[in-house]
Amino acid sequence: MTETPSTPPSGELPEVPSSIIIRPWPKVVFLYPTFLCATIFWLVSALGGQPEDPGQIGNPGLGNAFMVVLFLNLLVFSFDFSRIKSITLLVLIVMVTFLILWADTKWEVTGFLSTQIDKINAQMNTWFYGLMSVFLAFVLLLVLINTRFNYYEINHREILHHHGYLGDVTRHPTDGLLMNKEIYDLLEYVLLRSGRLIFLPATSKEAVVIDNVINVNRAEDRIKDLLSVVAVRMRQGR
Repeated sequence: MTETPSTPPSGELPEVPSSIIIRPWPKVVFLYPTFLCATIFWLVSALGGQPEDPGQIGNPGLGNAFMVVLFLNLLVFSFDFSRIKSITLLVLIVMVTFLILWADTKWEVTGFLSTQIDKINAQMNTWFYGLMSVFLAFVLLLVLINTRFNYYEINHREILHHHGYLGDVTRHPTDGLLMNKEIYDLLEYVLLRSGRLIFLPATSKEAVVIDNVINVNRAEDRIKDLLSVVAVRMRQGR
């Protein structure tokens, strides 16, 4: 499970925190690119003034860009892109691209597609970007507050699951604890370096699963250091 760190020449073990806090996050946090995009476009739209064309309610360039960001963000939010799925999707995109380029040599497909894309005219006014930004900011704030009441605390003796606004706690001993890390969605890992931590206590038949751990590699390293140093101290105390 874990490797025992080498003892420093001074004979002293490295300092580690007495406990480590791990917070699971809901998937809505992966919508932060849409929030940032809406906030930036809100400011740009507000400072840019009214469009010159009376028939337009907003800048089409901003509107089209926002729809692309929202579409891609919803894909990440809605599906799990495993390694196999991501490779398959990449290969499919390459194949479709080459197919379009081949067809373009006979039927001018790219010209037709460019004409259709140029017809896209998504227009949003300043109010739309502002309301979208405020709404997502409010949701993310609620999520942040909720994580203060739902988190895992890992120390050298047990795993404590703090949950509920009344301070409920579920305890699992760390004796014989096994830990696994899973990065099951490559796009979510790219956005927030997130993944899943799975703890298998020796005295429990149920695994402790913590989803959407931000900076999962760093969290794994910190937990390994904590449990490894504790194991060394237990052997030295015998």
